[in-house]
Amino acid sequence: MKLFVCVLLWIPTVLATDILVYDLRPSTKLSLDDVYEYAHLLGALGGLANRDSPRLYTIYTDSDVRWQGFMNSFYWPANANYTTVESIVDLVRALSDVVKGIVLYDPKVPATSNLASTAAGVFNLIPICYRPVPNSLYSQLVTEGPQLQVNISYVNMFTGNVTGSAKADAYLWAAQYFIDSKLADATYLGYYVDKWWAQSPNAPGALRENLAINHDWIIKHRGFVFDLSPWDDEAPNDDPQQHIGTDFHALTTILLKVYQQLNGTKFSTVSGFVPWLFKYVDEKHGGVPSEWRMTHVMTAFNIVIDADACCVDPFTNAAFFSHYASVQGHHRFIQNPLPSREELIQKGFLNEQNVVSQKTYALFYAGDYDSAAWFANLFKNLWDDPKRGSVPVGWAVNPSLYDRFPLLHPYLYVTRTATDFFVSGDSGAGYLNPTQLFEPRQFSGLPRADDLWIKRNRFYFNKFNIKHTGFVINGEAGALTSQSDLMYTKFSPMGFTRQRGYTALNETALIAGTRVPSFSETDLSDGDEVKQVISFYRPNDVRFVVFRGVLRNATNYANLANGVQQAQPNMVFVDPYTFALLTRIHLSQDPTANDDLVTYFDDSLPLTVKNGDQISANFSIRNEGWNVLNNLQLKLTFACNVEYTFDWNTEMQHGDVKKNEYQFKVNCAQPGSYMVTYQLYRGDIAFENYGNPPWTSSVEVL
Repeated sequence: MKLFVCVLLWIPTVLATDILVYDLRPSTKLSLDDVYEYAHLLGALGGLANRDSPRLYTIYTDSDVRWQGFMNSFYWPANANYTTVESIVDLVRALSDVVKGIVLYDPKVPATSNLASTAAGVFNLIPICYRPVPNSLYSQLVTEGPQLQVNISYVNMFTGNVTGSAKADAYLWAAQYFIDSKLADATYLGYYVDKWWAQSPNAPGALRENLAINHDWIIKHRGFVFDLSPWDDEAPNDDPQQHIGTDFHALTTILLKVYQQLNGTKFSTVSGFVPWLFKYVDEKHGGVPSEWRMTHVMTAFNIVIDADACCVDPFTNAAFFSHYASVQGHHRFIQNPLPSREELIQKGFLNEQNVVSQKTYALFYAGDYDSAAWFANLFKNLWDDPKRGSVPVGWAVNPSLYDRFPLLHPYLYVTRTATDFFVSGDSGAGYLNPTQLFEPRQFSGLPRADDLWIKRNRFYFNKFNIKHTGFVINGEAGALTSQSDLMYTKFSPMGFTRQRGYTALNETALIAGTRVPSFSETDLSDGDEVKQVISFYRPNDVRFVVFRGVLRNATNYANLANGVQQAQPNMVFVDPYTFALLTRIHLSQDPTANDDLVTYFDDSLPLTVKNGDQISANFSIRNEGWNVLNNLQLKLTFACNVEYTFDWNTEMQHGDVKKNEYQFKVNCAQPGSYMVTYQLYRGDIAFENYGNPPWTSSVEVL
């Protein structure tokens, strides 16, 4: 494979540390109760031990073995010391500085296992099920061994005397106790099957699908964990005697409290998914409809989904991996430059009069990576494929996955080829239904949140140099609207691809009043896909088609493209940004449609300042457009929202990266955190008007 040469803008360093290693795999040979309880305990220990530094690494799946080896070869200190701990009792003793005691949960009310996870993060406790039988974790750690103190007990606490459901009573109490009080951080939510998993008839065939190991990320951040049905028209199978709608009412009550804690100022992320393999799915409600229902409901309360969905969803060590992000800080990831007009002419896609050649242009969307678990478990093996680079591909890695699994992104950006480009997956910086951000918002009745969504996406799209949203999915929320389309133009200037059948727009269209194209996708069929793709060929015309594949490697895409082009050479496969540039100029018939495009490449702005500081900062910008840039201004909004304007008189040809240095004085006497923005201007016209979201970051005034 020929690699695209890339110079990193940063070299991360991680402090060497003593790391304990525990092999959890033997626990899967025990009873179903033990399988859950061991995974639950290790999830909590991982969250607590790895909260401030990387101290505990757990081996549970083949991915954990692979990532341990990868860390040792990629920006991890050679002198990191790994010590294997054989006994669970010894491991708890070794971490006694972070374990302050026990939170005991009630096996008769399985929901209390999730309450125990929430309490574990808030109070630095480990969750133990009250099972006083030989060799249980309760026996090993409470009645014997270290005889840990029981700080909190949920045993016999919930009886159903409030709602008629002990399950719902438990969650409603927890929401009031942990969320209303702000003891738990509502930014971090976990939607994971509770201890009832051990009673499910499907559990023996899905031993690692209890996902208790995944709680580490939520516990690290003192978040809130729940498991409630998204359906309001039947009682859930784990609590069939409750009044219909009780689960759903408890769910929406919790989500409203989440919104209220954050005062509608930012999105929460729920890691996890409807546990459809075990709960809430039957002859009445299927798996996909349950997914769509969950997304529809969550979006109404400003919650995006990091979809740990069956059946590659066990994800160990997220809290451990997070320390890669902490050392990379505010550094950004830069993609290949957009193609120039001359390049597209040389390839025969465009003539000197800017007329797009009569071909059918095809784009491969390679997904679905809207889950940190799927990303961590599967993506590297698909990426490390010998044919990667032989066909253009838009790799749909949701940028918000970096929060929970930052280990892989540096590797992807270093090893990309000239034909590897990154786009965002479902539905931007997090999985949600876009139209549910606008009033009236079913289930919540809350104010619109489109500006909040734009702000969130601008941050992530800037950080990862993403300019195209690969798959906008609206599920149960219905058709996309002109409002939602315009929202995407604010952060996705090279367009977005829509779920087929969810819009009144043509297959390919420019969003009215903008240069931003939108497309419809077609799922690859797994049948005769060469025939399927060729069926979209349109002779003597220009057509743009997107084909969506899920969990496929480059060989699959390369073989498909080769088969298509052998049968129909006038059908060509291009990268997502060539695709967008050709679409923009073809549909607009405007020779300037691809002018004035830039990437804010780098800057040296400080993260902390004091009033009166004299700042000297460098700004680097790459010209992505088809015109020469000169005689511009750079406008910076810094601490206390003070504006500075600098002349940018450096000539920039397409592809040029130019750096200028400016000096300014901090004029901010009010300590606090402030948003930082900057962008180019031509006179009074901001480059945002040409489809370039401004750079956004933050600064702390001491």
